[in-house]
Amino acid sequence: MSEVTAGTANGKTTQTFLSALISNGTLLGIELIVFIVLKGRLERIYTPRTFLPPPDKRAEELPSGPIKWLFKVIGAPPEDVIRKNGLDAYMLLRFLWLNMKIFSSFTIVTWIILLPINSAGIKNNSTDGLNKLSWGNITEAASDRYIAHVVIVYLLTFWVLYLLRRESIIYTELRQTYLTSPSYSHLPQSRTVLVTSIPKKMCNERDLRIWGSFVPGGIQNVWVYKDSKKLNEAYGERESLCADLEAATCSLLRDAMKAKQEQDNIEANKSRKIGGRGTTTRLGSNDARSTKMALLDKLVAPNNKPMHRPKLWGFWGRKVDSITYYKERISELNKTITRLRADDKESKPLGSAFIQCNLQIGAHVLAQCVSHHEPLKMVYKWIQVAPKDVIWDNIDDGVYETRFRYVTSWMLSLGIIIAWFFPVGFVGLLSNISELCQEVKWLAWTCSAPTPIPGIIQGVIPPLFLAIIFAILLWILRGLAWYENLPLYSLLSISVYKRYFLFLVIHGFLTVTLSSGLTATAHDIINSPTKTVSELASHLPDASVFFLTWTITRGLTGAGSALLQVFTLLVYFIKKWFLGRTPRQAYRVTFMMPDADFGVILPQLSLLATIGLTYSVLSPIINGLAALAFALFYFAWKFLLTWVFDQPDERETGGLYVSIKRHLTYCY
Repeated sequence: MSEVTAGTANGKTTQTFLSALISNGTLLGIELIVFIVLKGRLERIYTPRTFLPPPDKRAEELPSGPIKWLFKVIGAPPEDVIRKNGLDAYMLLRFLWLNMKIFSSFTIVTWIILLPINSAGIKNNSTDGLNKLSWGNITEAASDRYIAHVVIVYLLTFWVLYLLRRESIIYTELRQTYLTSPSYSHLPQSRTVLVTSIPKKMCNERDLRIWGSFVPGGIQNVWVYKDSKKLNEAYGERESLCADLEAATCSLLRDAMKAKQEQDNIEANKSRKIGGRGTTTRLGSNDARSTKMALLDKLVAPNNKPMHRPKLWGFWGRKVDSITYYKERISELNKTITRLRADDKESKPLGSAFIQCNLQIGAHVLAQCVSHHEPLKMVYKWIQVAPKDVIWDNIDDGVYETRFRYVTSWMLSLGIIIAWFFPVGFVGLLSNISELCQEVKWLAWTCSAPTPIPGIIQGVIPPLFLAIIFAILLWILRGLAWYENLPLYSLLSISVYKRYFLFLVIHGFLTVTLSSGLTATAHDIINSPTKTVSELASHLPDASVFFLTWTITRGLTGAGSALLQVFTLLVYFIKKWFLGRTPRQAYRVTFMMPDADFGVILPQLSLLATIGLTYSVLSPIINGLAALAFALFYFAWKFLLTWVFDQPDERETGGLYVSIKRHLTYCY
């Protein structure tokens, strides 16, 4: 919503709408042309699923040519996404398909019935252009026409409720089928339950096995989470040192190869002068280790070898040879880790345990049962737990601290939403400075400023400032979700989804709608403050024209950008050039496919649906634009989830992102 400001929501005309339609349509065409050109040349970015995953999860190769691939994507069965990327990815497609059906039906009904009712035979000099097709064009003399709007609102509301009920039934069947499918039920996480707030006397393997003996199939494994802070720190430090050692070794080898190439070139030049043949020594020959190290010492001077300061993050201490230092520290940490693992049996239990059942039904029974007679003991249980999905720092807190963190995290989220009105309002003032400077005295200097200054203040600073604060916002929301004390990354993403959607609805929709009315009635409100409410009510529908242009921008340019993957394209080459310096980095850049963060993607698409539903009767033109936008997004994401993305199995929630209840547990 970096382009959403109070100023841009006001004063939109038919010319602006047509300009947005033409410019965004042209940009979509350019993005498609660039995509078609790059698709066959950059298979690593645009069709990695055809050769990188295991054979059973690969996608069919797209046909060459500018048109054939299009029919291949359209004809691909969307259910194939479940096999490739799980139910979460498939439910995203169903969400887009549902909205496409909703707004397509809305378009047929409202364009046939409401557009003529809003415009035919009405002379309203206060509206022009697209506003004559909206609710606001109806005058008091034709107020009886509002009956049609009321009837249409009820009909469309019941139609949407019917579609949602039908979709929820399909979702339940899909979730049950997916969770019991052989491809998912064989995963250990499908039979694993995380139990927290276990009483101290029960927090051992023997008592937990006795306690869980009633479940069908019995208990397979029990892992009690113990105080392993020192072990975790030693392990993390060793992983960091291994990465540093790898980087230092690669740097040394690169310098040696450069020196070797220069030496070979010098010898080759000498041999050509004397008519002889130069001799070369291969760095990777089968010589003894000491010979190789001697050759390295010969090629790279001691003062040119990788060195660093070991204290205070590399800013303090005497410089040491990096490779020698890292090897010694890793050797010491190996001994420390071995000792700490041997002492793990004596570590203190922290009140949490992972219980793996023999049968999947046993895990679900265990997760849903009343576990303890004492209040708040063993009350939180999470099913489908994978080790890579666990936030280990968040599973050793008590139930009271967990509830306190939940309440305070949401209080902080609401506080940030309220505080965000100030920077967004400030940006709104900047974007509309040319009008406000005539009414507000302390802004009068901007009207008389030299030519470039007003343009920079009004056109450059607002979108740049908004882009920065909205980029910071996601980090803040993720931090609050982490503070909420959720034990799984997948649940953290769902929490971000809720917070981000709430934030977008308030600041990307309500604030823009209200601020558009404030901007349009600024003069009347200043002169007659007592009429503020009535003036705002009469001008709120005017923001619909802005949302028409915003829907065009999101639907055309947004879908084209998603298909082209502009950011991924840039990041890939940056990583390849600057971050592919070690074998591990090169492996990640070359073989690891991207994945989608549904906690960020779904709120943006949900906001588009919210705006479309809100203005579906007020301004029926938006229905056709929303239907087109969701159709383009459906095509783009169908392609991405079939041929590009690879969602990790450990982050799979089984469709909880689009669940009607959106439980924070994995239990039904």
